[in-house]
Amino acid sequence: MKERKIFQRTFQELTGCIHMHSLHSFDSNTPVASIIKDARKARLDYIAITDHMNMDAAADVKKLDCGDLVPIVGVEINDPQFNNHYLVFGAKEIIKNQPAASYVTFYKEAGATGFVAHPFEYRRSRKFRKYTWTHTDLQDFDGLEIWNYLSSWIAKVKPRMNGLFYVLFPSLLIDNPYRKGIRWWDEMNLAGGRKAAIGSVDAHTQEYKLLGIKIRFLTHRALFNTIRTNVLIPAGTPVNQDSIMAAIKGGNSYIANYKAGYPYNFYAGIHNEQSEAIFGEEIPFSPGLKFYFRLPKTAKVKLHCNGKRLQKVYKEKGYFDITHPGNYRLEITKNGRGWIYTNMIYVTQ
Repeated sequence: MKERKIFQRTFQELTGCIHMHSLHSFDSNTPVASIIKDARKARLDYIAITDHMNMDAAADVKKLDCGDLVPIVGVEINDPQFNNHYLVFGAKEIIKNQPAASYVTFYKEAGATGFVAHPFEYRRSRKFRKYTWTHTDLQDFDGLEIWNYLSSWIAKVKPRMNGLFYVLFPSLLIDNPYRKGIRWWDEMNLAGGRKAAIGSVDAHTQEYKLLGIKIRFLTHRALFNTIRTNVLIPAGTPVNQDSIMAAIKGGNSYIANYKAGYPYNFYAGIHNEQSEAIFGEEIPFSPGLKFYFRLPKTAKVKLHCNGKRLQKVYKEKGYFDITHPGNYRLEITKNGRGWIYTNMIYVTQ
């Protein structure tokens, strides 16, 4: 955790990974203690464990010395067809064998926080099935994954053609998040939904057999240094599960691909002499508004408003003039690879 001053305010910036599975998941074999150990080595501030249809990891977490790491245990829900995967935090009950409409509504009414997981998957190989979100009419959730590492990786794997190569060098497949998911996010926000975006690892330790030898890859240790969701919490606010989840739910965060670069001094926000706003906040439109940004290295910075790209520059620091109300965000790429994707700042009338 580090403190960062943005305009006139100071924030605690926490880096962490969302959406991972442990020994209690039906398709993972990594003990919770090992996950905690690797997360601390990666210097994460928080992690979110979301096993499929169970929350047993919570009992393990209570027994472990997590140090300054904040572990958050949620659950990943799916329908009877194993589609419509849904990450839920702050719930006490697990809804099984129900359609998506039932559990999305249930958790909304229960006050839990919910995120749609990998909504629009595709596969180059028929060997791997897709797990898609089939109900875009349902919107009683808080946000969605716009970048899922595992989903992006497995989409491009064709075992007979490139399987071994991408087992050995998995991050070469991770270039940019799916545009379809970003478009859906933009559309919901343009309609007034104010949905937060997250990036996730979806860590399932995998095994590959080569000449009778098992190779473990896509381990938690490796994935902790890929897609992270970094959150901003006001200085002085206690750092715990509640404050972190409030920041994630509120969109006070940005998504960073650490394989493209370490965003060690990145900040951005909208400001003029009267007011200022960071990601997830709103600010009234007035003359002189500018969307400022600063990066550790020169990169391509694209300003988006209401889902449309307005401007792009190739700079390390600078600003964009805000000339009208709308939902503003930045997409930052480096050498053609996605690097940083901010949540919306809402410029109101």
